[in-house]
Amino acid sequence: MNVAPRTDLSSAKDDLSVEEAILRLVRTLCRRRILWLDKLAQQAVSEPDLGNAHARALADMDAPGREAEFLDAHAEASALWQEAGTLHAHIFEGENRLRHLADVFGLSIEERQLVLLCLSTAIDPSMHLVFQSISGVSGGPVSEDMAARLFGHGRNAMWGPGSPLSRWHIIEETGGVLRLDPYVQSYLRGASDVDPDVAMLCRVINETPEPLPNWPVEELTERLIGALQRGMPTRVTVLGQPLSGRTTLASLISARLGRSVSVIDTGRIKGQIWDLIRMRVQRQALLHNSTIAWAGENALKGIEPLPDSIDVEFVIIETQEDAMPAIGWHEERVKIPSLTSVERKTLWQRYLPGAQVWPDGALDQLADRFRVTIGEIRHVAAQGDDSFEGVRQRTRALSHGKLGDLARLVECPFDRTDLHLPDGVSDQLDEFLYEAKTRNAFWEDPGARRLFPRGVGLIGLMSGPPGTGKTMAAQVIANELGLDLFRIDVATMIDKYIGETAKRLKRLFARASEINAVLLFDEADALFARRTDTKDSLDKHSNADTSYLLQLVEDYPGVALLATNKRQQIDDAFVRRIRYVFYLPRPERAERLAIWQQVVSVLASPQQAADLRPDLERLASDLPMTGAQIKNAALAAVFLPSGTERR
Repeated sequence: MNVAPRTDLSSAKDDLSVEEAILRLVRTLCRRRILWLDKLAQQAVSEPDLGNAHARALADMDAPGREAEFLDAHAEASALWQEAGTLHAHIFEGENRLRHLADVFGLSIEERQLVLLCLSTAIDPSMHLVFQSISGVSGGPVSEDMAARLFGHGRNAMWGPGSPLSRWHIIEETGGVLRLDPYVQSYLRGASDVDPDVAMLCRVINETPEPLPNWPVEELTERLIGALQRGMPTRVTVLGQPLSGRTTLASLISARLGRSVSVIDTGRIKGQIWDLIRMRVQRQALLHNSTIAWAGENALKGIEPLPDSIDVEFVIIETQEDAMPAIGWHEERVKIPSLTSVERKTLWQRYLPGAQVWPDGALDQLADRFRVTIGEIRHVAAQGDDSFEGVRQRTRALSHGKLGDLARLVECPFDRTDLHLPDGVSDQLDEFLYEAKTRNAFWEDPGARRLFPRGVGLIGLMSGPPGTGKTMAAQVIANELGLDLFRIDVATMIDKYIGETAKRLKRLFARASEINAVLLFDEADALFARRTDTKDSLDKHSNADTSYLLQLVEDYPGVALLATNKRQQIDDAFVRRIRYVFYLPRPERAERLAIWQQVVSVLASPQQAADLRPDLERLASDLPMTGAQIKNAALAAVFLPSGTERR
């Protein structure tokens, strides 16, 4: 027999709290059960054959049918049953966390009653004494058998392996003893909003900052609402670099849906626990009416292959190639656009009021030169130093480490006066620097971008014998622009395994395109050399890698420099696509003399350089050395021991 509690609300008190109602309900059912157990005890006394528990069990004295007949005919038991029904309705018809949990996870009436019974011991631990008295088990644990008898379900099962209670770990069962999951228990009691098991990797965002003008917040929200009204769960893939506002966009859309967003750092999830973590994250989101944003290096592992209980989730990744089709979902993909120099200037003014007193043009230079994100601007502004130089240095330092082992940061101690070049090359370098300093604002003009949809990067090919200053020229360019210089050894990028070179190049440019730096591809001959023959499949793939690198370099939005020792080995088809081709020859006599004087002045003193002028002129005339050779020779002379020391 299965008798569910009645739902008559006539005797419920409006001011009765949910926890008070739960305790009163469970105590009422226990008192009703005790009436029957007292009847059995009296019968055992009057019938000697039933004097022990074994005899009573064999006689099935505690049969559900017998209990129901007795209680239905018992006036007090009937009144208790009616009161229990009223309390049950009071609990599950009001707005409270227990009702929300039951509705969200679709709990049956039996499953709700199991949760209710387990919760009663959390509210009042003394309930274990009551349960001990009606079960005869020391400690009074909650069991399915006891719950079934209290709520009138006889010997019927109240849940199983497929139950939401099992799937969502709402109730844990150990040796027949039932307990609420600790987080679920704290949630039901209003004490915790974040599951401790996911707290270290979860960040709940409720803020709704003002979106940037070019963010499609309203359009996306409208499409999401339409999909949800059609019963279609939605997955939004948000593309963009870190700190570009990806999670902010997710929070803005979530807020317009009336929800918070739980951002999960998947990089913190270790080991084979993905299914458990995913369940706990989803459980928390469902309980708190939140969306989920999977972020971090393993973001794609967080998403479910098919929609189930979550109706809106975000996937936050960096590149389009990382995205996966969302079969079974309404799918949206949005790329956070890079900030324009005008937008960067506005944001600097918003977050850094001290910029108002900077020298004329300083703020424009900062906004134009550094392609930072809104998060990076906020980070720099929060450091408390609003001086132009302090802000510039911190903004520049944001690029450090972003390329990992793909490139090496090169110090740039040289300025324009350190380069001694032929007049033609020197003029060409000045033209290159002028374009590098003014190009960002130019390419943000829609008309210019329409005419030149590709090839907006600034590329310089520098060739010449070793030691003629190719690397120094790159250092001067970076220093003049106030940017960092990253050196990429092309030879180390080439992998003997087919396809690996392209993967490395793709990863390099995906990261480099969003940083503030000059890229120097050293030993560029390795990939850009002429290829007259294709003898085998490796040659074909090498040609493909060259074409791919050429495409990436042309699409790179920053400044890229290619250095080679032998210009004639570079493919002519590639050279024709580069506007700045620098040939750095061995220095002539006048240039060698200028280098000798500068090096000696620094390593010794200007006076000694003047005193040694005749000797330096003779060296410049007699020895056709490169700049690097002159520097090394001067350095060796500094450490040359005196005559006494040689003896």
